[in-house]
Amino acid sequence: MLLSFLMLVSAESTAQSKPESDEPDLSGFSREQLVACFDEYEICRAADSRATGWEISDELAKRGDPHELLARYWHERKWLIRDGIEHVAYHFDTPQVTAFMKKVVAERVKDGENRYWPINYLARQCDEQGLKELSTGRYRNQGSLQYETSVELFGKCKYRPAIPYLVETAVYDFSFNIVIAADHSLHALYPDGPKDFKHLEEMQHYFCGRAKQEGFKVHCKTE
Repeated sequence: MLLSFLMLVSAESTAQSKPESDEPDLSGFSREQLVACFDEYEICRAADSRATGWEISDELAKRGDPHELLARYWHERKWLIRDGIEHVAYHFDTPQVTAFMKKVVAERVKDGENRYWPINYLARQCDEQGLKELSTGRYRNQGSLQYETSVELFGKCKYRPAIPYLVETAVYDFSFNIVIAADHSLHALYPDGPKDFKHLEEMQHYFCGRAKQEGFKVHCKTE
């Protein structure tokens, strides 16, 4: 079947793109030095050229409770550091972090990524505000491997308001990862639909029709 083939191609591509090198060793840096690295990567890269924002946030998260970093966030002037603190918070599933993420979204803080990580964090909890923001499609500037996890959330959370976005945009994405994620979500939202399709266009046409039957005003490319 076509979608099964696409999944295989996607899996092979993901495996081939996975870096072979080990994670950088940032254990010798203090917390303050690591936070400074979010704004000036060369501080950490001088010790290990593989250091990136996520490796830095991983190291900070290993050190436990992010309470001090969350407090710092609200008077931090550098948006790159605010963004980095969001990445650290993203590692934790606690009421404190959930409240923090909600406040970031509500106050529309500038973090350089249009608050994608706080929004995605909330959406993972099936929070309606997070899912609503994701369904606008404005976060497609994220990499495909990350963004597919966001598209999967619509089906996981049974969030039906995302159906127009899925049938008008996501199923036509240039990335197979996103198309497959949209297919998974649409199957979760329409569990009585066909389990597989012979052609991609058949899948797109079918779910567009189901969306119209449900009363959504959608304009699909297969029409």
